[in-house]
Amino acid sequence: MELPWWPFWPHQSYWSEYSLKGIQINVSSPKKDAFPGSPVRIPPYFWDSGLRNWFGKLIGRKPAQSPFPIHPGYAEVRDLIGNGTVADLERLSLQARGFVAELFRDIEDVFKTASIDEVRSLSSPESGPTLVQLRLSSDLERWKEAQHAVGNILPPKGSGLGQASDEVLRVFGAAGWPEALKTNGALFGCGIICLLVGAADASTMFSSYVTDMAFYWEHGYNHIFPSLESLLQRGLADPHALRTPGGRERRNAVGVGKQYIQAKIALEKQHKTQLTNRSARLSRRTAQIIFLSESSLLGLAAEATARGFDPGVVMSDLVFSSPGTDVVDVGSDLVNSEAVNSFLNVADITDTGIVREYVLRRVYDAYAATGARMLTQRWHEPVARMCAVLYTWHIQNDRHVFFRRAILGWPKARKTPARPQYEADFDEVFDKQYRTTNVRRPLDPEYACNGEELCDHVRHFLGHSENEPLLRELWSVLVMAPLE
Repeated sequence: MELPWWPFWPHQSYWSEYSLKGIQINVSSPKKDAFPGSPVRIPPYFWDSGLRNWFGKLIGRKPAQSPFPIHPGYAEVRDLIGNGTVADLERLSLQARGFVAELFRDIEDVFKTASIDEVRSLSSPESGPTLVQLRLSSDLERWKEAQHAVGNILPPKGSGLGQASDEVLRVFGAAGWPEALKTNGALFGCGIICLLVGAADASTMFSSYVTDMAFYWEHGYNHIFPSLESLLQRGLADPHALRTPGGRERRNAVGVGKQYIQAKIALEKQHKTQLTNRSARLSRRTAQIIFLSESSLLGLAAEATARGFDPGVVMSDLVFSSPGTDVVDVGSDLVNSEAVNSFLNVADITDTGIVREYVLRRVYDAYAATGARMLTQRWHEPVARMCAVLYTWHIQNDRHVFFRRAILGWPKARKTPARPQYEADFDEVFDKQYRTTNVRRPLDPEYACNGEELCDHVRHFLGHSENEPLLRELWSVLVMAPLE
């Protein structure tokens, strides 16, 4: 029997066949004034380790809930998520499954003879979620044809199954980890998320990485790696992790999220041939409910709320992860079986069935505003850190061929930074019918930057981190060098 209060008890024994030395790291507190603003509290990296926690457990004292702030705004998601318990997440996930099932119901009868005008009349928000047929505007279609004529063709999605390099595996001590956990898609996705967010301790961090692999059911990992299911179940039953703050909630919510993924996959497989150039017509409220489960990371949300983080912003951040991923998938999702793409689901597009360039820019700006406070003021919170990883994950996961997409789309990219920078909530930038409103306000000047490639905030941070030259090199590799 494991004694949870004993400070030197080998928690790793549950995962003793895998080396965890690479993730048993020391994280120092950031220097004072290294960041703009004054975060109320940056949570500890290993939040359930150390002598004080051990002594509290020894005398039977329950850990106090962390005094993380409740943030202003986020009204609609706050109403939807409630207290952010597993029961709340399960309630919303069941609603999302119902909405997705409604999307596919009677699809053959609806679209066999329907014209675009008929589809529009069938797809009002009041009638519930439905599918709408889309096409590119004539301008975008001509541009696409001209690009194809000179060989500038958007590559299909990759498998995301390429294994991380030997050097990367050496750094993580991951050479002996299960094969599924060593792919670029997994290690630079859920693996890095777990490393960036932290955990109760190193053993729990590895266990959480294992359970987060449920995310990759949508990528077909369970078919490529037959042992993944048993590995996942082992992580869900981890006795030590279940006793850590939020550990049980995290694992229970993973099961909830996996059920949504499996149900959606089954529907897409059944109707795959009927989904080309079709997109879901949603209301704003329905979109947020679906996007929550589309994140496939309900476990991260449940753990965060159990630890005391604001449930409203936890849901808001998970909802943001949909456009954070969909932004590189717009072209691909038009022609594959993905009916839920947050850029193509907005009423600005589904009302007409036409994908126009200026509309995509308007939608992009709306989503950018919803993520502004998260990435500048609340960057240290768990789900915000996950969303920050999406950018590097797109580059590294060998699914999106990110740099080729960026090069092909460069002629359409805006070359000047947005000034001023804006922020707003989801229920402000979109009306109830999920149409953009252009409602937004300037970001607090304390958090707004000058928008340059090496912006003033990054320059300030690097100046406080001169003993860490790798940070400057990392920024160069990820942001400046690709543009050059």
